[in-house]
Amino acid sequence: MHKLNLSGLQILVVDDQRPFQVMLKGILKSLGMVNIQFASSGEQALSRCGQTEFDLLFVDYNLGAGKNGRQLLEDLREKQLLKASAIFIIVTGENTVTMVMSAVETEPDDYLIKPFSQSLLKTRLLKLQHKKQHLAALYEALYLHQSAEVIVECEKEIAANGRYEQYCRRVLAETLLNQQNFSALESLLSDSMQQRRPTWALLLEAKFRLQQQDHQRCLALCDEIIELNRLCAQALDIKCNCQLAQGDTEGAMQSVTQAIYIAPFQLGRQYLLLKVAREAASPMDMVQASKQIYELTRRTAKQDVSHLLNYIRTMLDAIVSIDEPAKRNKLQQETLLLLHRSQKDELLLKDVDFERFEQLCMARLDAIEGRYHQAKKAADKICDSIKGTEPDVPDLVMLLIDIGEFEGADHFLAMLSDNNSQDPVLAQMLSQHQLHSEDKRQQLTALNKTGMDRYQEGKYQEAMQLFEQALQVAPGNTGAALNLIQAMLQVLESQQKQKSLALYQRCRQIFKTIEQELLMAHHQQRFAQLQQQYQGYRQELKQSS
Repeated sequence: MHKLNLSGLQILVVDDQRPFQVMLKGILKSLGMVNIQFASSGEQALSRCGQTEFDLLFVDYNLGAGKNGRQLLEDLREKQLLKASAIFIIVTGENTVTMVMSAVETEPDDYLIKPFSQSLLKTRLLKLQHKKQHLAALYEALYLHQSAEVIVECEKEIAANGRYEQYCRRVLAETLLNQQNFSALESLLSDSMQQRRPTWALLLEAKFRLQQQDHQRCLALCDEIIELNRLCAQALDIKCNCQLAQGDTEGAMQSVTQAIYIAPFQLGRQYLLLKVAREAASPMDMVQASKQIYELTRRTAKQDVSHLLNYIRTMLDAIVSIDEPAKRNKLQQETLLLLHRSQKDELLLKDVDFERFEQLCMARLDAIEGRYHQAKKAADKICDSIKGTEPDVPDLVMLLIDIGEFEGADHFLAMLSDNNSQDPVLAQMLSQHQLHSEDKRQQLTALNKTGMDRYQEGKYQEAMQLFEQALQVAPGNTGAALNLIQAMLQVLESQQKQKSLALYQRCRQIFKTIEQELLMAHHQQRFAQLQQQYQGYRQELKQSS
């Protein structure tokens, strides 16, 4: 029997409840452990781990404000502050399905439900320490991401029919899948399922079949796993991806929704929901997924301003898609509140001009509500100050598309194409914006072309009507606006005596929507010529009155 040797271990207890700290300290001391430190928050624990290499960590799942136990484990792994031989145990007083499954998916070394006895803890520690010592070389190779060594150590344990053979088969299969060594993987999985069909093997074969685009086999395996264990959220994830690949968006939404219900705190799962919701045109699911991604990454090693910006962008996209005034208004208020609250997070926003991002969001809200004049004014000013590599360039592109200034949008989009730092979520948003604007682009092009044809034929009234229609399609389009002014001036020219006051007023109204100094070079000269011609007619009108 393996002898428990705990006296020299460095122990960290992370719990925000002092009574539990005292109770666990008593149990640990009775088991011979003396080097015990305490932390009452995830942030404090992370700091402690930066100073001391701990051998054994007891971490409560719920730690009040700040990081929880799952996030702490993820951060320690991300920052490589958890040595290969360390034992990490999540402890919690909750035993709900959501809590347990979310914790288990993070794969701590063990999971304990409060309260627990000294004898139970001793038994668990004995098993964990034996496994860590017996597979020390394997854990070290995994820690250092040495795939070749991982394969060697796994094959040793499998050949010896050792106590941890099944665990090593799973690790080996995962390694082979990551290497895309499909022939070796298929052979290993076939051999591993001769006697029985363990869930880990079924899951890995389902992933393998999905990569091979064998969708029928993949779905059959997922259903087999779910039949064995209805709480296997990973099987539902794979099934969802398979259904998406087949174009079954409705089925994919059902699968990912079930997976989220079981274990909602897995980041990849929320990204999957966001992807499916976008495919299914389900705006509120998109917002919910973006919110969860933002919340799950806050105060963790994965924290990034892009999660906040994408959350706000998703809310703006959703507002466009919602027809019900009450829901639309509520989402607008939530967007404004989030923008206001986010201003205070200076650390998160240190690399972003958040004031300008907020201006872009407000302009997009103006465009959504039909206030195109205000939206265009904001866009013109920002176009003059923004560079092609800044984080809010995509927001300017989307604003320009919203108001119909497609030429400007394409100009900044070309800059983005040279910058490969776009994240997939944002790239998908931009792609959808372009796709949704395609019809308007075609209508605008056709109306402008027909209008110019009528203009060349001297049919200025008809041309004017066509350019008015073009502005209805793309209210902020400078080219269409200048075309309309040019046609109206020709109509005024043809009116020898009784020049239309209404026409002058419409001309003036359009001129006010254009900032000459912010125009693209090829528009500036044309604007100046048309304005000079307009001022001449205006003077005539004053003299005649």
